Amino acid sequence: MKKLLLAIGGAALLSLGACNSSYKEKAEQDSLRIAELTSNYEQATSFNDSLMLLMADIYNGLDSINMQEGLLFNSGNGEHDRRAEVRKNLSAIKARLAQNQQLLNQMEQRMKDSGNKNAVLTKTIEQMKERLQAQEDHIAQLENQLAVANDSIAVLNRTVAQKDEQIQVQTEAKDAAFNALNEADQQLNTVYYAMGSNKELKANGLIEKKFLGQTKVLKGDVNESYFTKADKRTLTSIPTGAKKIKIWTNMPTGSYQEVKNAEGYITLEITNPQAFWEFSPFLVIQLD
Repeated sequence: MKKLLLAIGGAALLSLGACNSSYKEKAEQDSLRIAELTSNYEQATSFNDSLMLLMADIYNGLDSINMQEGLLFNSGNGEHDRRAEVRKNLSAIKARLAQNQQLLNQMEQRMKDSGNKNAVLTKTIEQMKERLQAQEDHIAQLENQLAVANDSIAVLNRTVAQKDEQIQVQTEAKDAAFNALNEADQQLNTVYYAMGSNKELKANGLIEKKFLGQTKVLKGDVNESYFTKADKRTLTSIPTGAKKIKIWTNMPTGSYQEVKNAEGYITLEITNPQAFWEFSPFLVIQLD
């Protein structure tokens, strides 16, 4: 009986030792599994966090592009400055689009490398692709519009330059015609008068006594500098400083009068300029 109990006790101890060994092995396996799951979780969390950061950068880029598009045509003061600012803004938008495309490609590649089949992220990437493509198409249209506008402005500038040239030519022709007309008008209304003693008038060739006492007026070599130049439209009176005068040129009677002041000095008053200068633009007065 005692031997039987010892045998049973030994078998129980052996069985208990085996159970303890199996439990320990299972516990170690569970620990390894937990460590593996924990590592996978941390990796997945880190992966998702990196994707979220990429996604945030892309959304920020899209918002930045929207803001830049809103300011695209609202800057600059002059026409030249405004066009330069538009080109600058377009370049900035294109650079941001390229950056967003690079981030999106990076995000998509990470998804492929990880083997992650997240449907939400996949759909989000596709939506981002469509949005980026739409913005690229829109910017391409704006660039085309800007190119067309620049061509139109160039044509308008050439047209304006041609018009300016035509206007300049017309203005020069008009000025030349006006100057010619003004000169002709001045010449038409220019008159000359000279006053002096009989001896002075002869010395300057204004009068010349011929045979039988005949006197010729302005028939020989005349000293033109002896005359005073005037405009018949404004010349209405000529103070002579003499108490007796003689008019040698043929001035119609009734177109002038001799007016004496209190001392008896004569002023020649031209009462009808048109008639007075009708026959000659020269007036010769002898002072006695």
